[in-house]
Amino acid sequence: MVLRVHIGVDWEIGGLTLDLATIAQLLEGIAATGTVRAAADQLGISYRNVWGKLDAAEAALGQQLVIKNKGHGSVLTQAGEQLKNLVAKLTLNLRSNALTDQEEFENSFRNTFSSEPRKLRLACSHDIVFEDCAQAGLLPDWDIRNMGSQKAIDALRAGTVDMAGFHLLEKVASQPGMKELWNDPRFFVEPIMRRELGLVVAIGNPLKIQSIEDLVRPDVVFINRQGKSGTRQRLDELLKSKGIDPKDIRGYLHEEFTQYSVVLAVAAGAANVTFALRSATTGLAVEFIPVGKENYCVCGKIEISTDARFQNLLKQVTNRLVKHEGYTKSQVKQESGVYVRATPLASVAQWVSAS
Repeated sequence: MVLRVHIGVDWEIGGLTLDLATIAQLLEGIAATGTVRAAADQLGISYRNVWGKLDAAEAALGQQLVIKNKGHGSVLTQAGEQLKNLVAKLTLNLRSNALTDQEEFENSFRNTFSSEPRKLRLACSHDIVFEDCAQAGLLPDWDIRNMGSQKAIDALRAGTVDMAGFHLLEKVASQPGMKELWNDPRFFVEPIMRRELGLVVAIGNPLKIQSIEDLVRPDVVFINRQGKSGTRQRLDELLKSKGIDPKDIRGYLHEEFTQYSVVLAVAAGAANVTFALRSATTGLAVEFIPVGKENYCVCGKIEISTDARFQNLLKQVTNRLVKHEGYTKSQVKQESGVYVRATPLASVAQWVSAS
């Protein structure tokens, strides 16, 4: 059961009603592809229908929106670009304002018409213990989706998930939206485990790689995690602290989406080294060079903090830690109660400085 809310933008002018939302989509498609036909294909509208809508809009607005260059595709005029941006901004604001009402409606609707309770939604940076718990069927009340740490936090703040899982970096305040998240009374933060990170090399370490500084060597080929993943952010922080330009690292832009993928690439000889969790190396023909530790946290809506499903998640994850090398329970000293609230950034910094 999925609730979808569609936002339309109609403008009545000169006795006509213009569907500005569709016109803006067409303009967006033309700007992205450079051709009207490609934009039509994207929206599943005929080429003739697209030009009909654009001609009607230009006639009603009294301004040209698209310039067709014979043999060179189409481009937006200044008016077309402005219309596209104005509608996009309005739609984004409307959708953002509607999220809370939509969620409230969806919860009430499910409680009234669904016999099964809605699963809680967790967006989280890929973690081996979470994956283990899910595959073992220990988290039946959770819908878990893997994405980068920052994307998970963005999804939580947008209201599309109930909880986010992410790595805690040293420079918390410098992460986009992090300070606002910590100061938002709608959420709680819980550090749940510590993970050991390091460089992963082929068995025997044939290139004698010892540290982060070796990544810039011309004979070393690196493989990276995707942008906005917590591991990638952690690596970038280390590179910056050592004055290393990522552009000097061969393979820095070669990306994979899980811990296992990058380690397997090294084991298979597709790269010489990667930066990953110690636990991802278990059973593979690779060696691990420790670099440091980090805390892995979850942040959720405050009402979930006392939910039995969340308490079970904490229990299952904690019990599973002993199965995975390089994991320990978080030793954070919390200021009061069970949950860490957003206000004291200083206490947040302590979580990492204890690594």
